[in-house]
Amino acid sequence: MIFKKKNAPVSDDTGLPGGDMNDMAEETPKKRFAFPFGKKKQTGDDILIESGSTTILDVVSPTSVDLTGREYIVVDGVYHAYLYITGYGYATVVGNGWLSALVEAGEGIGLSFTVKRQPKDKVLSKVAQTTMINRSRMRDVGDTRQDFEELDSAITAGLYLKENINRNNEDFYYMHTLIEVTADDPETLEYRVSAVETLCVSIDMLAKRCDFKHEQGFLSALPLLYLDPDIERKSRRNVLTTGVAAAFPFASYELCDKSGIFIGKNMHNNSACMLDPFDRSKYISGNFAWFGATGAGKTFGIQCFATRLRQQKKRVYIIAPSKGYEYRSACDAIGGVFVKWAPSSSDSYNFMEIRRKTLDADSIARGVSRNDSLLANHISKLTASFALLKTNLTDEDKNYLDASLVACYNAFGFTFDNGSLFLPDGEYKEFPTPADWYATLQGKEETKHLAVPLLRFVTGSSASMVKQSNIKRDAEYYVFDVSEAPDELREFVTFWSTQFCMDMVQESILTEDVLIIDESWVLVGAKSTPEIAGRVLELAKTIRGYNGILILASQDLADFLAMDDGRFGKGIINSCRIKIIMQLEEIEAKLVKEILNLSDNETAQITRYRRGEALLSIGNSRISLSIHASQKEYNTLTTASADLIARQKRKSVTQ
Repeated sequence: MIFKKKNAPVSDDTGLPGGDMNDMAEETPKKRFAFPFGKKKQTGDDILIESGSTTILDVVSPTSVDLTGREYIVVDGVYHAYLYITGYGYATVVGNGWLSALVEAGEGIGLSFTVKRQPKDKVLSKVAQTTMINRSRMRDVGDTRQDFEELDSAITAGLYLKENINRNNEDFYYMHTLIEVTADDPETLEYRVSAVETLCVSIDMLAKRCDFKHEQGFLSALPLLYLDPDIERKSRRNVLTTGVAAAFPFASYELCDKSGIFIGKNMHNNSACMLDPFDRSKYISGNFAWFGATGAGKTFGIQCFATRLRQQKKRVYIIAPSKGYEYRSACDAIGGVFVKWAPSSSDSYNFMEIRRKTLDADSIARGVSRNDSLLANHISKLTASFALLKTNLTDEDKNYLDASLVACYNAFGFTFDNGSLFLPDGEYKEFPTPADWYATLQGKEETKHLAVPLLRFVTGSSASMVKQSNIKRDAEYYVFDVSEAPDELREFVTFWSTQFCMDMVQESILTEDVLIIDESWVLVGAKSTPEIAGRVLELAKTIRGYNGILILASQDLADFLAMDDGRFGKGIINSCRIKIIMQLEEIEAKLVKEILNLSDNETAQITRYRRGEALLSIGNSRISLSIHASQKEYNTLTTASADLIARQKRKSVTQ
């Protein structure tokens, strides 16, 4: 065991690393340092370091080292082992980033990559001489001898080197690759060393352990441009400029946006994934397409993302057509507004009211506004959504609906002039309700058949859902639970929940907003209409212009692509730059493969993912992602029955 004191002085004659470490541990009369970091005192010819200051020696030299082991050394209580790629252990043909596998090997594994350029004139003469000798030997070797192929390969390699150095102006280098493996105990160290050896074999490389020479490996791995001569000789490999460039070791499968939020960890190298979908310089569209089978963790992941966006002061709107109660805990914890669409609920929303002040979203920024008609815009939405209540509408029916709405609003004093919507004090007037629209349709014989679908909003069980609105409009986090709305009204209520959110998103382009639609197949699937699906597609294409992003999630990809041979579904996916694919069944995984052009390996991965794991795809870049949450987040968001039962038991014991 060799001990080294903190801030131990080094004599002037101490050489490069690799010298006698006992000399480095000795105290010399003159406390002289060549490269001090700390505060210096000048005393004659000596430079003294004040007590407690940090020196270069503190950075590169450990406090204690145990060199007695064969398979490792112990440096400051940490176990170190070293391997090198043998000179003959490299693949003959390599692609871009061929060292990335070692760079991304994971925790406790580091890479020392050394390249030394050699003079061309000396290299060319040696290559030419060696090639000539090999050609001479080739004449005396029969093609059945074992060394015939070796000589042929050597001659081919020599000609390749000469041609690229002479004609392609490439340089000749000697390359050395040293791998450092560290761990807190010898068992973990051995496991990691074995994993590195297996990894090297999988990428056509051969790694050898530095047994009995781990001290020299440690010194060679220090940032001093020094290699132990024996390790240097055994790890030397000739390589040209293109091979060195392709080996660039700092290419990393990482996603770390400067202002991003934490999503989870990269399963390939355990690095943090930080994503900022509002970074317009990096993402032409911050929209998400989020797919996953039931139980894959999609709802949990969406809520993690939503609450973290809210912490960045983004306004968040969530529409949950299925199992909306799962979103309530997070909504309450973050101080949001939870709206439940159900006949039994006290929440109500009059879908005939208009709450926008202008259709010109950038009027605040520009200071001027067009006087486009808010009423005309709203009537077009009402006409389109009516198709979700009554199928097979004719053009004549649509004209009757449009005329009836104009008459209904006129009866309350509303015209196409935006000023007619407001009282003298600037507050909104009271708008007609579906009951008033029903009465207008009942007033004419030719429109009575169109009034029937509205009857349930007048005297039926759903009348309480569409009274004058009582929803707060000054919150920053909304959840609309549509899961308990009547099945035949699910698409209709989901559409108007979306319109409520979009009215707020489109108020101004100065705020950053996030609209999340879970189970979005409800709006674009087989049960929807082309008009509604078209509006969702338009929303996906235009929300960026309002400084917002759209996150569309679905667990049933087949239904998402069911309408019109998938025209709307594929168009929406193409409008989403970012895709997160969680575990899917094999049939749906094949659909994703066709849409995203995934490889067979990536498609197989999707079917094998565990809960909380996903494929993150941004353009042609893809990484496997493991979604992580803090314990506090997990306790708030979890809906797993085992967790809820355990929580209830703890409460019972406490009480």
